[in-house]
Amino acid sequence: MDNAVFTTWLAALEQRHLAELTRQEFTRAVRALSARYVQRRGQLPDRSPLDSAGKRAAFALFYAPLHLLTTQAALARTDVRTDLETLVDLGCGTGVSSAAWALMQDTPPSITGIDTHPWVLDEARWNWRAMGLPGHAVRGDMVTAARNLLRHSNASLATTGLIAGWSVNELAQSDRARLLDTVDQLLSRGVTLVVLEPLARGVTPWWDDWVAHLATHRVCAGDIKVDVDLPAPLAGFSKAAGFRKKELGVRVMTSATVRTSHG
Repeated sequence: MDNAVFTTWLAALEQRHLAELTRQEFTRAVRALSARYVQRRGQLPDRSPLDSAGKRAAFALFYAPLHLLTTQAALARTDVRTDLETLVDLGCGTGVSSAAWALMQDTPPSITGIDTHPWVLDEARWNWRAMGLPGHAVRGDMVTAARNLLRHSNASLATTGLIAGWSVNELAQSDRARLLDTVDQLLSRGVTLVVLEPLARGVTPWWDDWVAHLATHRVCAGDIKVDVDLPAPLAGFSKAAGFRKKELGVRVMTSATVRTSHG
């Protein structure tokens, strides 16, 4: 990703999301959102992590850029395709995972993002516009969206990338099983796959089963950790929240070679 594109986007994000929050309020929201996803993860099915303006700002201005940088670092360690015409982002959130992949392509592909939360869909649209990427976001569930791709021709699927960033872990077990079956079929018809999840194995007890199930499609997986000097705004937010993040890490599964050495 062009550093100038990232820097300009990050500055625009800061202006967009700190307009009505003090730095102290924002820092508290960053810590609160982290706690919701880690210590209080069991509440997620019943209570949205984006239930306040502060948490939404924290998600958009702190965690989304971190996820974009993490996706960029992860994909740089793979031989994932960069000649695709379409990206489909399942559980797209604010659209940063597909954005990171799109910015690697020889020509920016069209992005379709699917999520159930109207706020993140609006944020995804804004992010894609701010980065100069063609994209549209649709409200819906990721399992149905994936199954709808089976209606497409093999020629179309052969130029389609399917990405799910930090989203498969949030599915119910039955929905995740349906998605796995659909992904299996899509891979057999030429789709390129990327799945990103947290390193914490307790969040992804299904991971090894997915890798084994998709092995016939030469899907590879690994854990990637990359030392990082965060851009100044993110480093400042991280330090203020007490994180002092020095490393980006992610589990990646893809229909491409994965190089997992630390660096």
